Amino acid sequence: MSSPLTFPQYPKWAVSTVMTRQNLVPTEVQPTEDISALIPYWEMANNRNGKITSFYDSATRGMSCTAQEACKAGEQFFIYYGDRSNADSLVHSGFVDTNNPKNYVELRLGLSLTDTLSSQRARLLVQLNIQSMRVLPSPEYISGELLAFVRVFNMSSDQLEHWCGNLERAVDLLHIDCALETDLETRTWQYLYQRLKLLIGVLESTLHEADEVQQLEALKLQHKSQGNGDEDGDDDDDEAVAKLEIDTMLLQYRQLERRILNDALLYVQERLKV
Repeated sequence: MSSPLTFPQYPKWAVSTVMTRQNLVPTEVQPTEDISALIPYWEMANNRNGKITSFYDSATRGMSCTAQEACKAGEQFFIYYGDRSNADSLVHSGFVDTNNPKNYVELRLGLSLTDTLSSQRARLLVQLNIQSMRVLPSPEYISGELLAFVRVFNMSSDQLEHWCGNLERAVDLLHIDCALETDLETRTWQYLYQRLKLLIGVLESTLHEADEVQQLEALKLQHKSQGNGDEDGDDDDDEAVAKLEIDTMLLQYRQLERRILNDALLYVQERLKV
């Protein structure tokens, strides 16, 4: 490498290497809690979409892992990492799956501190036990948790009183076909429309969609030309290839996130026409 790893950088590299390979496993010392552990060989397997075939075997006190499909000697062995967004895969495993059917964009929303009805909204949201709010690929587009939060966020005082008076029915708010007043449904979808427009606007302000496509195509051509070059390249060439791969992944991540948001926006627009 033209820029060798310095001592101040080493601890960061070491920590990131271990943290991205740790896995939670049961322990006999604390049966109700999992502990972080490194699993040699198993953690070297690459991801392929399918089903999870890795489980903790309490009888052997070890990891049990089987192949998703038949494979011959010398062929690469794949496992399924689980239902992850591309954000999780990029941060924790260093790759982007362009055909990830479980991809999503997570939104961070909260109640306003100046909202006089915030305590009632919070009470209803606690009953719903919302863990995450996601914009999903087709055909779902909007997760039930996101939809329920936005519905509660836009409820009037009378509507909150109605739903707080029968908390057992609160789970109905998670469903797309929940019977609600027309004005609340309209405010809900208008809120989602504005929020999605805002998120897409942030992407557009940093890099226009047309420029994003153009840059990605240019990187693909560069990658192709690098592949046709001399295989006995020096360290500078290796570093250039690595940077090229990283730049490509980041653009792919942006493009896939934008696609989810754009598709969801079109869906919300159609809901507003109903």
